[in-house]
Amino acid sequence: MANQKKRVLFIVNPVSGVNQSRKALLADIASAELNPHVFDWEIQFSDSAEHAKELSHAAAVAGVDIIAAVGGDGTVNQVVKGMIGSSSTLALIPAGSGNGLARHLKIPIDIVQSVQLINAGESQLIDTVRLNDSLFVSIAGVGFDALVAKRFSKVSRRGFFSYFKIVTKEYHYYRPRKYRMIIDGKAFVRQALFVSFANTNQFGYNTIISPDARIDDGLVDVCIVKKVPLFYAPRVVGLLLTRRIDNSGFVEIIRAKSVQLVRNKNKVVNVDGEPVKLHKELRIDVAPLSLRVIVPKLHSDGK
Repeated sequence: MANQKKRVLFIVNPVSGVNQSRKALLADIASAELNPHVFDWEIQFSDSAEHAKELSHAAAVAGVDIIAAVGGDGTVNQVVKGMIGSSSTLALIPAGSGNGLARHLKIPIDIVQSVQLINAGESQLIDTVRLNDSLFVSIAGVGFDALVAKRFSKVSRRGFFSYFKIVTKEYHYYRPRKYRMIIDGKAFVRQALFVSFANTNQFGYNTIISPDARIDDGLVDVCIVKKVPLFYAPRVVGLLLTRRIDNSGFVEIIRAKSVQLVRNKNKVVNVDGEPVKLHKELRIDVAPLSLRVIVPKLHSDGK
């Protein structure tokens, strides 16, 4: 009896990011690149974040072998929420703007090359992180980066220029906040521009907030960032882009399995690049090696 083919479902966010023309060609790319003797594949389009989660959950329940998220980090977040705890494997087809998770895992931003990874069949287990009653895969944060995520979600043209424009416009007026945290049982109080919880090393666009973050170590990197005086800002931006921000003197990084954070108000949280309004009390817990994801063959260090 012949081996049963593996089933692949591509879940496409048709409006995410900047890579619209390539997403339109996904069917042609899948036909050309996926081995027809090994894979049966299907494409479904989501019409909302919740719909992407529903499509992913239905596929996982149906036993689909590989669920491919075609979009940015927000799309990945919803797809993972739908499939977490199942035996399905995640594939990343980066078609968003920042693509932080894909960049961390060294997955090609080119759609053809990322589809080719499915053929190769290499995968690894990675951590996900519980955030109150939800989860994130790449990065979450409070403070200034959450404000930027909120503003960025409303712009019509995605991309690094729009992101950078928002940062420079809002930075001067934003006042640091006080955050009370319990990190692995130890109390911390910090005045910060923002606090990020990094499962990967970056926000996207290769802006590196935690250069040594690993996605398979059972820990989240708590990145506490002070407000940088404007005359230092160009230097700090350079450090962000050259993986040396932890040497700036403005960033404190604490690795942890569990974090509790209390804010003064219920405000938005940056959750994998999307603004989500949550209670003022946040609980962050790492779920070690809870998701299998397709990766490049030489990518095995979790960084």
